Amino acid sequence: MLPPVIVLVAVAGLVTQAAASTSTGPDDAAHLRGLGGVVRTAGLRPAAGVGGDNLAGFSPQSVSYVSSAEGWVLGTVPCGARRCVRLLHTVNDGAIWSELPAPPIPSRGSDSPAPRVRFADDDDGWVFSTLPGVTTVGAWSTHDGGSRWSPIAFPVKSPYAAGVEDLEAAGGTVQAAVQVGANVDVFSSPVSHDAWRKTGGPFALGAGPVPSGELALQGRTGWFVQNNRVVVSGARLGRSGAWRAWMPPCLEAELSAPSTSDVDAVCTEGVWTGTKISVDFYTSTDGGARFGSARPVPASSADLTAAAGASTVAVATSTSTASSVTAELELSFDGGTAWTTAYRHAGGGWLDLEFTTSSQGVAILAGLGGGPNTMLMSRDGGRAWSTVRFA
Repeated sequence: MLPPVIVLVAVAGLVTQAAASTSTGPDDAAHLRGLGGVVRTAGLRPAAGVGGDNLAGFSPQSVSYVSSAEGWVLGTVPCGARRCVRLLHTVNDGAIWSELPAPPIPSRGSDSPAPRVRFADDDDGWVFSTLPGVTTVGAWSTHDGGSRWSPIAFPVKSPYAAGVEDLEAAGGTVQAAVQVGANVDVFSSPVSHDAWRKTGGPFALGAGPVPSGELALQGRTGWFVQNNRVVVSGARLGRSGAWRAWMPPCLEAELSAPSTSDVDAVCTEGVWTGTKISVDFYTSTDGGARFGSARPVPASSADLTAAAGASTVAVATSTSTASSVTAELELSFDGGTAWTTAYRHAGGGWLDLEFTTSSQGVAILAGLGGGPNTMLMSRDGGRAWSTVRFA
């Protein structure tokens, strides 16, 4: 049984010296927010450091750790009049970052979601993005730790696959929610090689302008929700490997899966219905069949959530006014009854959130006004967060 943990995620790509750091807690055997498989630590690749000047202006976009020591960060650096994608790797918790080849991610519009990275173990990983208006699926896989990347050929019949909304791995299987025309299909593959097949859908994408799908996995079970201003569809992964229709307890939801039978939903309601805006925390102990009563979260909007067991819950929130945006990490250590603000800063919303071990967590905060993003690290179970320096 995994100890209580919170989850956060991030990606990037260059090599540099960073401030030396070591994790204070033992490795867990799984990512709590979606990796869930056994982490192999044998054969870690040594990192060759590169001078800090090479990372000047590096802006992290997504992060994925598979142990307290090894992780990958996907981000960008200035590249003439544009920005170029970089992928960074560490095997010593950020004491040294080394650059790995990044997949050929095409340019995207300013309103398109940033590419993201996920790894299941020290070999098997994926980079993916949603690219509205194109007919190619933006997803790549690696099975050698990021040294080589191959485009993923999902078995999609429609020529209008706009990209991958979310991708997570757990229990030896990777799941991808892919926009296909006006719907979303879920495809699955073993983590060790590419053998993708459709296991769920079609699920409604919705007619709103901001479609956003989210997967929450634990072991061989999982949940999916499609938000598009409000929840328009959802599904649950059964032990047979197939996804069946399911709905969360509210109109807009962020999900996390503390165990194979527990699922949490953090709901922002009232934004699109004209009623009083509220953020509430719901939890289910029977796989999402029934949820308990709502527990209020002190926020006006929830971007991401992560849970560690039945008691520890993390919610990444953002509050906008006419002149500023304030981003916060709200932590509860009693199952959502009382909340503590563990981090507060001006920011443009949250891109990633994950705990790799019971003590180590990572998050990425979007910059304001096109400024660089910030990667944060916690080594005390989410109570305190500090900025990760790449240069």
